[in-house]
Amino acid sequence: MNSSTYRLNPIVGITNICAALGVEKAVLSPGSRCAPLTLAFARHKDIETISISDERSAAFIGMGMAQQSGKPVVLICTSGTAAANYYPAIIEAYYQQIPLIVLTADRPPEWIDQLDGQTIRQQNIYANHIKRAFELPVDYEHPDAKWQIDRTVSDAINIAKSYPQGPVQINIPLREPFYPMEGETMDFDAPFKHIEEEKGETILSESQWTSILDKLKDKRILLVAGQQETDINFASFISQLPFPLASDIISNFHSCTNAIQHQDAFLGMEGAEKLQADIVISFGKSVISKNLKLFIRKHKPQEHWHIQEAGDVADTFQSLRKIWRVNPKYFFQELSKRWNDSDKSYLEQWQKVNTDFRSKIPTFFKEQDFSEFEAIYRSIEKCENNTQLHLANSMSVRYANMLSTLGKPLKVWANRGASGIDGSTSSMIGHSLISNEPQLLITGDLSFMYDRNALWNNYLKSNVKILMLNNQGGVIFRMIDGPARQPELEEYFETHQKRTAELTAKDAGLAYFSVNTREEFEENLVKWLHEKDAPAILEVFTDKALCKTTFGAFKRLIPKI
Repeated sequence: MNSSTYRLNPIVGITNICAALGVEKAVLSPGSRCAPLTLAFARHKDIETISISDERSAAFIGMGMAQQSGKPVVLICTSGTAAANYYPAIIEAYYQQIPLIVLTADRPPEWIDQLDGQTIRQQNIYANHIKRAFELPVDYEHPDAKWQIDRTVSDAINIAKSYPQGPVQINIPLREPFYPMEGETMDFDAPFKHIEEEKGETILSESQWTSILDKLKDKRILLVAGQQETDINFASFISQLPFPLASDIISNFHSCTNAIQHQDAFLGMEGAEKLQADIVISFGKSVISKNLKLFIRKHKPQEHWHIQEAGDVADTFQSLRKIWRVNPKYFFQELSKRWNDSDKSYLEQWQKVNTDFRSKIPTFFKEQDFSEFEAIYRSIEKCENNTQLHLANSMSVRYANMLSTLGKPLKVWANRGASGIDGSTSSMIGHSLISNEPQLLITGDLSFMYDRNALWNNYLKSNVKILMLNNQGGVIFRMIDGPARQPELEEYFETHQKRTAELTAKDAGLAYFSVNTREEFEENLVKWLHEKDAPAILEVFTDKALCKTTFGAFKRLIPKI
């Protein structure tokens, strides 16, 4: 029988454009309406695909893969609520500026709102949290349709990759029949057209640099680094400047000699006003430290500059006066070359407080009863230097931010774009599929239970390690004065649950360790971290009241500055 080209071959051409523009991975979720996309991507020789049934988990896994690789990842799902289940991860990717190419299969437009199955209004479904939404034509008879498809896919990928990066949606209405008929073949060699985008560099003029240096002269300058990926070269430029760098653990400037890593703990202390800056220069994305935000809002600088090459800029500290539209790495490289004032008195003032606080940490935990806070401290202390540390939201990221990486060169990741408790495990799994380095997730029982489907797939690797802190329902609302004082605290704010991770670990094939005491923890810590045959989880059972007492005492290590 003579073969003929697949009726929906223009859809097949999407894969060639994706590959030509740097897409190497795609995460597929099973469905029928998306079958043409699934088959095309699964059969393309240059794109690696995986299949994840739960779309919410699939999207977070894809986001983790894109973040780890630095390349856009394709998501593919069927029509209806499948597309809606992507939304939490798309929101996170939007605020973290992670490129996702979201391909949502759809019914033809005439069937929308006609009570046909799996049919919703999904065009531009992510309207407020997407860089751009596109829709492909539903019929391909006219040659312009193929031209439109190729141009649209190129535009979408280029927009996702351009700064600030982020997710894009391509909604794809498809008519039946979806599957190749007998004798039809997918033609991956059919001609296609793609559009490449080249980026130029923006630099500041000599007159602008003269103005910058004049304004900074004889000023107390505080640098603030928001969330960003590890860049040792960038850190070296920052280290050459005699300015304190207030950096959260997710800022990833652990190697900077002028990094102040415990500011979240001591900026709420008496005497913090002595550290007030004249000029604050910020860069990066979100900041965890509430105390840093409150400190700068209360003790306002004369000026606050933010360095960001494009996109919206938030006035987090209510002090923003100037935005420099250049790459932060370029800005600080140039500033380090041009700065010739060696006065370090303001830096040393910050460093003294930071060093005093850090010196008290080891003794603090020896004097306290065993807690989930200590479990985090010991895990960071014992993990390998090449570990990539993933922090779930709520208390896990806050505990770790108080400690920092204890001087280790860890790469630190957290879903701090929208800061939801959903998706932290799935995001870490996505990272593990790209990198063979150890991936250590620190998570609470609620965040873990919420995202158990992250472990419901066939791609788990032995480099996955999970520290699950089980205080039977979370403790963050006990840490906050408002809910902690309400009689409804336990019934309506806290979540009471008695589940453990043991059965989930068994179902997913994870090695499982559980501890209740310091002695049990010390006995199992190295076994868990060094488990080589399977992914492994260490569940630490702790007491809510003790969690609150220990955390409060830690923040009082230095009574005043």
